[in-house]
Amino acid sequence: MANIHSQNIVHWLATGERGVSSEAIVSHLTGVPVGGRPGSGGYPYDPADFNRCHKLLERCPQLRIELHRMAELGPVWASLVERWDNITRLFLAEVEQGTGRAPRTYKVMQSLREGGRKQEAQA
Repeated sequence: MANIHSQNIVHWLATGERGVSSEAIVSHLTGVPVGGRPGSGGYPYDPADFNRCHKLLERCPQLRIELHRMAELGPVWASLVERWDNITRLFLAEVEQGTGRAPRTYKVMQSLREGGRKQEAQA
């Protein structure tokens, strides 16, 4: 379990771009409740959410090491975590184009969400 008192996590809590999904990562991997906005599943929904998570994991590499544990939260997280590196590469390639949009990243994320939700419904 990552240490919530780590200087980079504390700094992110104070100054980082936060959203439901990035807060879910900190909460689950440290065991300390952060945010507390239920109802969304806590996973990144779109490229903007993914970007906040990406920035968190860059600033807090100890959380990146433990990211696989987010799969414990359900099939959607499991699908995203399994493909996290591929999503990251795709997202960064789209960001480099300078359009401010990442439609291919969104499409991949949407597909993974839908697949995860179907698994949840079958369980």
